[in-house]
Amino acid sequence: MRTNKDSWTITSSVGRTALLVALGRALETRRPDALIRDRFAEAFVRAAGEDSLTPEAIDELVDSDPSVAGSVTMLRDMMAARTLRIDTAVADATASGCAQAVILASGLDARAHRLPWASGTPVFEVDQPAVLEFKNGVLDQLDAQTAAHRTTVACDLRDDWLGALRDAGFRDDIPTVWLAEGLLPYLRAEDQQTLLTTIGSAAPSGSVLILDVPREPFEPDHADFDASAFGVTMDELFFDIGQFATQDWLDGHGWATTSDSLVSLLSEYGRPAPEGSPWTRMQQSLDLVVAHRR
Repeated sequence: MRTNKDSWTITSSVGRTALLVALGRALETRRPDALIRDRFAEAFVRAAGEDSLTPEAIDELVDSDPSVAGSVTMLRDMMAARTLRIDTAVADATASGCAQAVILASGLDARAHRLPWASGTPVFEVDQPAVLEFKNGVLDQLDAQTAAHRTTVACDLRDDWLGALRDAGFRDDIPTVWLAEGLLPYLRAEDQQTLLTTIGSAAPSGSVLILDVPREPFEPDHADFDASAFGVTMDELFFDIGQFATQDWLDGHGWATTSDSLVSLLSEYGRPAPEGSPWTRMQQSLDLVVAHRR
């Protein structure tokens, strides 16, 4: 079980989930009918040195153990659908006037390089130092270029990350698009509220917050969510987090929210989960929320 002051690298605990997200995007990018294209995802996975998580290793695993095929398919499709929906919301936010972006717990998110930013748009990425060091090393090796002005902020979100963000050049007087993808499920209820309160304190009218929200707490004993095929166990990832009505809280604290269930997005994008999928509970428990600051 996680603790409130734990830490991780890119291959351990919560950090490993960044690799799984990158793996899902890499698998999707290889499809001829891919919903998203992320040329950085596979590079991140390979650089981590986890031979069991390369696309080829996953293909071999499925061939040798067909029982994991459903988990692999669902990982790929969930990451593709979530990524596409958030990409679209970011594009809408920048088109509506958001002049800078903040990606919280950025992990191996390559949006600073992957999306078509207006020249010089400030894009801030906040994550733990070890994660950002790994990511920056890979991007340097690729000589990755971006039209955005990308700034990394090495800070734990349980510390004074907003102060660190301001020190890095963030302005809280202009509309900002905030991303919290794959973050809230890993936070205790009180920490979710603290995070959203902090964001709200630095988000003027016109700002947009994009996040995925669990409808119910993720628990280590969710037996129908089998992550063991990817080398991680559920008790490495989650607290006993309690319940927090995120969308209701946002609506009552200066935001106007809309949401799409992950189930509906998967169907809309032509990737409905097969009946009896072991990941059914996972996909039914997540909503993608877009909140506009009033």
